[in-house]
Amino acid sequence: MADFDLFNGDADGIFSLLQLRQVEPRPDAEYITGVKREIALFPRIAGRAGKGDRVVALDISMAKNTAGLTQVLKDGAEVFYVDHHATGTIPESDHLTVITDDAKETCTAYLMDRHLNGAKATWAVCGAYGDNFQDLADKIATSRNLAVPMGRLRELGELVNYNAYGLSLDDLHIHPAALFEILLAYPGPVEFLEDAHPIFTTLKTGFHSDWDVAQSAREIDVSDAGDILCLPALSASNRVSGLFGNALVDEEPHKAFAVLTELGGNPSTYRVSIRAPRGRESGSAAKLATEFGGGGRAAASGIDDLSDADLPRFVDEFRKAFA
Repeated sequence: MADFDLFNGDADGIFSLLQLRQVEPRPDAEYITGVKREIALFPRIAGRAGKGDRVVALDISMAKNTAGLTQVLKDGAEVFYVDHHATGTIPESDHLTVITDDAKETCTAYLMDRHLNGAKATWAVCGAYGDNFQDLADKIATSRNLAVPMGRLRELGELVNYNAYGLSLDDLHIHPAALFEILLAYPGPVEFLEDAHPIFTTLKTGFHSDWDVAQSAREIDVSDAGDILCLPALSASNRVSGLFGNALVDEEPHKAFAVLTELGGNPSTYRVSIRAPRGRESGSAAKLATEFGGGGRAAASGIDDLSDADLPRFVDEFRKAFA
């Protein structure tokens, strides 16, 4: 029997798995993860996972994994799937257990907290903060009667999320699986923070250095709908783009934002992070992203490869979506 843990390398994925594995340890599980947008993980175990094997999948879109998931189920593996993205058509199988909710104000760490009845709720708070759900983090802490340093948990959640952004693993300060294993050694985030582990300093220092790049973003378009900004083709831009988008919409919640990161090439291409307004009803970030081959959630979505030729149309559709 083999165990496979498939999880998004961002804060939501890591803190969801931390909750589960500290309640239900599987020390021999193989970790399957990557950068934040590397979510098609089932193809990496299709043909390997079969009868008697156990698979956990956390915070990765089922819609992006349907073929691989179907193969793994057909081969007889047991799959436990927890996620807050749109699922698409869920395969029918006695081997599949699904916990899902794509509501705007939820995350996988919160779904895991509910599944485990708050057994490791402090990790869930970090996951909610990392996914930019401050109100949800407060809700978890209140409902579980936690007396914890919320400001420090927010910083940890955001730094773990920051580490996952990159075009490749080479952009990251530490591999998400290695970061997960470091955190797993602590009973909770408070103990990790009190221990002053060097990786926390590494992430904090890296973030503050990269933030200088974000502050120099150039404007592409400013309208009543929101702002579209662009970062240069740097590893620092790849790492900080997501948190930069979160910070912008937190600062001006009635505006939408798109943060483009230049990928280079001739003609130019961009990676895009889209944030819908938090303080008013508007169009869906996921719907806009899907029009350009991307995806995500209503509040926060992305496009992996936007061509320079499509940029004018993107600006027009952005204005329409969030007018």
